[in-house]
Amino acid sequence: MDRGGRDMMGELSLRMTDGTHIVVPATLGAITTYVILEQESWFEKETAFLASWLKPGMTVLDIGANLGVYSLPMARLLAPHGQVFAYEPASEPRRLLALSKAKNEATNLHVVAAALSDGEREGQLVLGSSSELNSLQGSGPSENVQITSLDAEQKSRKWGAIDFVKIDAEGEEERILAGAQAFFSEHSPLVMFEIKAGEKHNDGLPAAFASLGFGIYRLLGGAPVLVPVKIGEPLDPYELNLFAAKPERAAALAGEGFLIETIPVWEPDDTARDWALAQFKAQSFAPIFNALPGGAAAQDPIYRDALAGYAIWRSQEHTWPQRYAALKFACDTLGALCQQQASLSRLSTLARIASDIGNRTMAVNALRFTAEVLKGGKGRILEPFWPASPRFDHLAPGDNVVGWFVAAALERFEQLASFSSCFAPPSVDLDWLAKQPLVATEIERRRVLQRARAGQKVAVPSRLRRAAPDHLNAAAWRAGVVPNTSL
Repeated sequence: MDRGGRDMMGELSLRMTDGTHIVVPATLGAITTYVILEQESWFEKETAFLASWLKPGMTVLDIGANLGVYSLPMARLLAPHGQVFAYEPASEPRRLLALSKAKNEATNLHVVAAALSDGEREGQLVLGSSSELNSLQGSGPSENVQITSLDAEQKSRKWGAIDFVKIDAEGEEERILAGAQAFFSEHSPLVMFEIKAGEKHNDGLPAAFASLGFGIYRLLGGAPVLVPVKIGEPLDPYELNLFAAKPERAAALAGEGFLIETIPVWEPDDTARDWALAQFKAQSFAPIFNALPGGAAAQDPIYRDALAGYAIWRSQEHTWPQRYAALKFACDTLGALCQQQASLSRLSTLARIASDIGNRTMAVNALRFTAEVLKGGKGRILEPFWPASPRFDHLAPGDNVVGWFVAAALERFEQLASFSSCFAPPSVDLDWLAKQPLVATEIERRRVLQRARAGQKVAVPSRLRRAAPDHLNAAAWRAGVVPNTSL
């Protein structure tokens, strides 16, 4: 492996934000390669939840491990005595995962050459355009694979307690569940299962889990906390995964502060409003509101109550059920207000609140409207607000408050509008945004990667040649091994 991260076989070794090293194909046509170069982490919010919840000594199963974006970090978190069993039927992703295992010295990671379904047999794995899309269903180029079931694996491996199971099997999920009846009667893990892959929906899975005694939950966007989902409840279109937990597992998670079982009714009172204002004034960016008529205090009573709800959500002095109830109040209240009387301040705050609660569509719509107002040059900042991106809470606006506001809104719009720029064209002018002083290095990476993936030869800008806290793979960029880039 050379210093730039590429070995003689054409792979790239990249670093993720948690310190994990991952070996990926040296092509921008591979989804994992593109995403890790772009974001330096996997794009699913569930990775942050697992980083908070998993503990050394646990045992977990990763069904559909692919290149290891879940398996490798989990092995680090569970070491030295916890175990990860990673099921990956495809030979090429499995070869790369083995290289990553060695590079991370992950001796507790067990890579199993099998697909999971409802029984033991041989089968054909249809190879997708990127390894993340491989499936036991469909037609096209394929390879022979071994297929097994969780019941068969339990019988042969005689596992003790299983703490977590991830199921991401491109449409095979219901058959995996059918082949795991004995497994789930014996074990009570937290299960994360894919509910949406591309345009395909696994609509029957929640009810199938519920029939086995599981409650269904989704992950919030702004905290590592699971909240209940009713069977048949409409989900945000951006929701890719749900969680299933039996009552005993759910109670344990709730006791640890990772799950909310019941949601109380919450409404603001004067104490909450006063406390919220004090919290708002304590923010590092609060001085920018001194020139406003009411300072940091919102004059509109409905907006003020929404801000109070968001402040309670951010408070560690309240219980998680209280905090979530306040967040829900804030989102519902401000969402309705913006339908009638939107402003830049309210839209920015709504994007922040909606993102935290997991209503990503609402956040994106608020930011899209914000971008249109900014483009038209008609918007003015007349009320206090939260910056759309939480990263900007700790960035001093300096003398250019408008530039700070715009960078926060447009950076967040680009990051939220799609899971990655490999799936959709830019939402904003990346050439312009990448030049803004406060914008994240990720925006510059997106700008370059979009062009490189389209086949253009792109010169690596100086910013990407320098290592920074938010740019961990500078060596690969500097060595010119990112496909279609030059020095």
